[in-house]
Amino acid sequence: MDRRDFLKILGGSGAAAALSGCAQPVEKILPYVIPDEDIVPGVATWYATVCRECPAGCGMLVRTREGRAVKVEGNPAHPVNAGALCARGQASLQGLYNPDRIPHPLRRDASGKTHPMSWAEAEALLAERFAALRARGAGDRVAFVGRLETGSLRRLVGEFLAAIGSMQYLTYEPFAYEPLRAANHIAFGRAAIPFYDIEAAEFLLSFDADFLETWISPVAFARAFARFRTVREGTRPGFAYVGPRLNLTAANADAWLPIRPGTEGILALGMIQVILQEKLVPVSGPERDRVWTLVQGYDPPAVAKATDLPAETVQQLARAFVLPRPSLALGGGIAASANNATATLVAINTLNAIVGNLGRTVRFGPNASIAEASPYADLQRLIQAMAQGDVEVLLLHDVNPLFTLPAATGFAEALAKVPLVVSFSSFPDETTMRAHLVLPDHTPLESWGDYAPRAGVAGLVQPTMRPVFASKGLGDVLLAVARQMGGEVAKALPAESFQAYLQEVWRGHHRRLAPTIPFEEFWEAALKRGGVWEEVPDERVRLTLGGIAAVEPEVAGSSEGLTLLTVPSLQHFDGRGANRPWLQELPDPLSQIVWDAWVEIHPETARQRGIGEGDIVRLTSPFGQIELPAHLSAGLRKDVVAVPIGQGHTAFGRYAERRGANPLLLLAPRAEEASGALPRLSVRVALARTGARSLLASPAGSSQQVGEGVARTITLTELNRSEAEPGPRHEAGSLYPAHVHPDHRWGMAIDLNACIGCSACVVACAAENNVPVVGKERVSQGRIMSWIRIERYLEEGPSFPRPRFVPMLCQHCDNAPCESVCPVFATYHNPEGLNAMVYNRCVGTRYCANNCPYKVRRFNWQTYPWPSPLHLQLNPDVSVREMGVMEKCTFCVQRIREAKENAKDEGRGVRDGEITPACAQTCPTSAIVFGDLKDPQSRVVRLARDPRGYHVLGELNTRPAITYLKRVVLGRSPI
Repeated sequence: MDRRDFLKILGGSGAAAALSGCAQPVEKILPYVIPDEDIVPGVATWYATVCRECPAGCGMLVRTREGRAVKVEGNPAHPVNAGALCARGQASLQGLYNPDRIPHPLRRDASGKTHPMSWAEAEALLAERFAALRARGAGDRVAFVGRLETGSLRRLVGEFLAAIGSMQYLTYEPFAYEPLRAANHIAFGRAAIPFYDIEAAEFLLSFDADFLETWISPVAFARAFARFRTVREGTRPGFAYVGPRLNLTAANADAWLPIRPGTEGILALGMIQVILQEKLVPVSGPERDRVWTLVQGYDPPAVAKATDLPAETVQQLARAFVLPRPSLALGGGIAASANNATATLVAINTLNAIVGNLGRTVRFGPNASIAEASPYADLQRLIQAMAQGDVEVLLLHDVNPLFTLPAATGFAEALAKVPLVVSFSSFPDETTMRAHLVLPDHTPLESWGDYAPRAGVAGLVQPTMRPVFASKGLGDVLLAVARQMGGEVAKALPAESFQAYLQEVWRGHHRRLAPTIPFEEFWEAALKRGGVWEEVPDERVRLTLGGIAAVEPEVAGSSEGLTLLTVPSLQHFDGRGANRPWLQELPDPLSQIVWDAWVEIHPETARQRGIGEGDIVRLTSPFGQIELPAHLSAGLRKDVVAVPIGQGHTAFGRYAERRGANPLLLLAPRAEEASGALPRLSVRVALARTGARSLLASPAGSSQQVGEGVARTITLTELNRSEAEPGPRHEAGSLYPAHVHPDHRWGMAIDLNACIGCSACVVACAAENNVPVVGKERVSQGRIMSWIRIERYLEEGPSFPRPRFVPMLCQHCDNAPCESVCPVFATYHNPEGLNAMVYNRCVGTRYCANNCPYKVRRFNWQTYPWPSPLHLQLNPDVSVREMGVMEKCTFCVQRIREAKENAKDEGRGVRDGEITPACAQTCPTSAIVFGDLKDPQSRVVRLARDPRGYHVLGELNTRPAITYLKRVVLGRSPI
């Protein structure tokens, strides 16, 4: 840009001159001549919907500006998540705007090349094929495999298949918890997944159920867990985790018991035997005799031999589980599901039943809908039918069996024998790339629909903006095909659109819940609220089990090998989140690795095999082999290795492809007999060095606190003493005059007793503040741009390191070391206590970053790209920084400004809790509280005075605006 053009801009000729001077095409900006009634320029519009990133079905609010979605948040009115959202939910925008989405229908020719086609041509082709099959009575040769749907779309698909003569409708979820429902049917006569009330428990015991990561409904469980862990009347409940690997859930436990993989059921039966033997609960008569027959062979010495736990620990755990009432035992984690999973869970059910947890912490009635998914065994039967040529048309909706099934199932070979494979997928995943016809479905943020994650909760899905590409909803496609087929099929599906079909289904809710008001009023209220919810009464159940023995699992492979744990990923779940760059750049909570997969090996096991950090290791099972870099961790047993699920895609877009390897390729294909589930704990693997090495990128610094006390803890005894006798707090003096904050001083309180290290705040901050993604290479160079990070420190323990988590962001110090060294006053202290940035003034000296003791400032080494249409996710209220500029957390100053303007318009002051930064808004455990430090009645001030409060590196006298509250530890093992 030359001087003349620069002066034109200053003179008011605006951005058009700048574009012209930069030789860029001119874009015409047109005013709203006839404005949309829902759109006010500059003012956000919010839509309530349901998150579909996993089956948990959290309620979501979508913020749109000028017709495009720019931020998602949890819906405070939704009973599942009450306003919180996990990292995957926060990243759902990158599914909507993914640059590798399939933009229009495609048809694959005989050579394998794809060609665009119109929707009319695609629907005509399907109508012709279905009509031909129906005419010759072969409608049952059509099969449909789709993700879990619980409402109108499930009903429509079923009606469509029935109209053409097919009953082959499979609901496929890779994590469907089949052993849990089978065990509940055996123990209680209910093939369901009940509501587990963690908050009501006085002692919590998890048998490898990762309820803070991916298990059933992690946001809901995280909320409940935070309340469970609250100190009440000087006490706090205990939590023990049983499993061969220290995952995020185990890291938040008071005790981790690393037992032999697959022996959880034996431990549960051993606990029951101790409880009955010592008469810790009043069980007598025929019920005691029946249970004693089940457990009499599982005395503590026998259990100790099977599990590798000391016999004394078995006894202590049994006593700890009984003494506080009620307690709760959880089981059914994916990583631990072996071919004895159902028997293991029957044992855990029996443990819950005999101590009186039924109807208190284990409640049937508000059952989880994931129990409606088809078992893996049904999919096996379909694969066999495909291989035999009994399936002529296979319809796939948002599923990727080629990635999520073991290679030994033969799905790839069977798929090749199906004459017509149709994929209704928005993304070019492995299975979609093998389809003959690709009909891209709307993403959930563009769709109509409904979803019920559990009984009594019916969420409404509505489009939050117009489709980004030429996609079309599955329901509308099926209705259009039915109309073209005519006759009985058209009569069976008369709706003009899926929206109309959905409304007709919801008239049933209207008649049941609010028949006295007009349907339109009911519908509008449900849309605004995000759905309808109603109380579901608890069902009375009792222990009805027959004899079933817990045995050690059958694991294929050499006895000299290491048991393989395939671990669901907090970021990528079963692999469906791997094409979101925010999730790829989100550090794993414990390893802190980004943009890759790895094999986790115990350091002693690695030393014996000559394996070092980053060495490429070949893992070989009886069913396949993969190669991965090694990551050494003391957080697992020496006889196991662990690989996270989710990476290793060979398709799925630029962000997911060629990153690590898929451990599911190594698994055995045989289903568990009792439940029909795919055993994930099924093989041992041999390890071999390949001689190659690979960089494992991580933004983490030291894992040790080296005496700095960044992540502090306090025992219950110390806490009770400090509350009884609060000591004086001294603040060091300063040579500089104090800053004056006439109206507000904004600050935070972060409760480390509530924080679980889930990193939802990290993705929420990136989405709100346009934080760029830099990629693996630049992360390894220390150039990650996150404004908030979760510091993970490892505290040395007697047998394993104990992780401690600390959210770290700009502390907005009153004596900010960064401000005094900036030569151009780009960083300054504003009247409301914020350490503010003037980006236009910054010249990139980086003095401020060098002087910041918290290392929370980020320098833009380049202008990071936003591939189209990913740039549409950018928040228009926040500037997009360019090369040479320093940036950092602003406490979401744009939200502060908006709340102040709204309060001013209403002639009042800002209320406490009215401003919520993105990190605090999404936190599943409400660990982050924001407010005005000048308001003595504000919650943040009350928390800042808590006896647990401290400032990180407070001895430097930076006077941060963030108070951390120490994590409360029991001071002794809960067992």
